[in-house]
Amino acid sequence: MVFNPSPTNVTALLVIAMAALAIVFLLRKRYDSNIPLLAYLIVVSFTSAVERPINPYLLYSGIVLALVLRFEFMGKGFTKFIAFFAMTSLLGVVWEMMSDVLSS
Repeated sequence: MVFNPSPTNVTALLVIAMAALAIVFLLRKRYDSNIPLLAYLIVVSFTSAVERPINPYLLYSGIVLALVLRFEFMGKGFTKFIAFFAMTSLLGVVWEMMSDVLSS
């Protein structure tokens, strides 16, 4: 594992920091925040601009889970269930991006 401080890697670290902020908001149960959706928007735009693909099933299922989390009429248990999987998918995206940063 070697970190090469190229502009792409540093930008990827900034995107990872935004995703980490979204994870903190999900851990604090701020489900009405737009930060997770904004983080996914930044991740999608970064991965389409740079040739570092992320598993599309992981990425787009996380977006769908973050959008479902915005509904207010869900029960408390179902909301925790959806929030857990939304946070897990965001952690998976962070894991894939960090593996790309540390491998190149």
